Amino acid sequence: MTRILLIDGDRARLAALELALGEAGYGGVAGVSSGTFALTMLERDRPDLIVCQARLPDFDGYELCEIVRSDPALRGVLILLLAGPEDELPGPASEIGADRFLVGEFTLAAVVAEVRTLLPQDARALAAAPPAAPAHDLRGSLEVMELADLVQAIALGGKTGHLVLTLGGRQGQIAFERGRVVHAELGALAGEAAFAALLAAARQAPDGTFCFIPLDRRAASLPRTIARAVDQLLLDAAAAIDEGRLRPAGAEPVRGGR
Repeated sequence: MTRILLIDGDRARLAALELALGEAGYGGVAGVSSGTFALTMLERDRPDLIVCQARLPDFDGYELCEIVRSDPALRGVLILLLAGPEDELPGPASEIGADRFLVGEFTLAAVVAEVRTLLPQDARALAAAPPAAPAHDLRGSLEVMELADLVQAIALGGKTGHLVLTLGGRQGQIAFERGRVVHAELGALAGEAAFAALLAAARQAPDGTFCFIPLDRRAASLPRTIARAVDQLLLDAAAAIDEGRLRPAGAEPVRGGR
């Protein structure tokens, strides 16, 4: 299995790219949020491709390229460097040590396309593979990714589907349509109140789990109880939690049949 290491200090953007590459058929994808964590990963596991932001919290991607290229154990590892429009480029990709540069305001699809360019054998194998199911469920632990970051990642990816959450024995869900939150429920709560309560419950149950179930790009069956933008929902929920206006422990569990 091809191994891809993603390095991005923006955890929501990192998770969104992990989702996009997973949907494109790449199974061996790992993500870290700093160059220091990346170096620790590289000591343990040699990837086939590194996808790295030019600007990282602890040092920049150019330094990481230099470190990788100077290590004989990492000879042959490919590097795709992602630079924003405001990032200064010290020189051509070949001089920095990167195999490819992607510069500007790029989409997730553009990054996936660059990965396919760098890994042509994988691209041919994926294209020749039998048609897969329309989409597969994505499961994970909230110990690895906080709920707010997960919500932002799904929004950035423009996904449609249900995010089912299990939090301390209780279950709730958040519905997305093309990246917008359109509904949430937890026990007797629905809409924005349920969305905020889920975020509060996730803080109290960090060992909770999630399952994202993709649906068609537009699913008429999705209930619509929320109209505001994701960023505003997250800000308001965070403020309510910090001010002690939410008490998720008092919410009743979701009953069967919902």
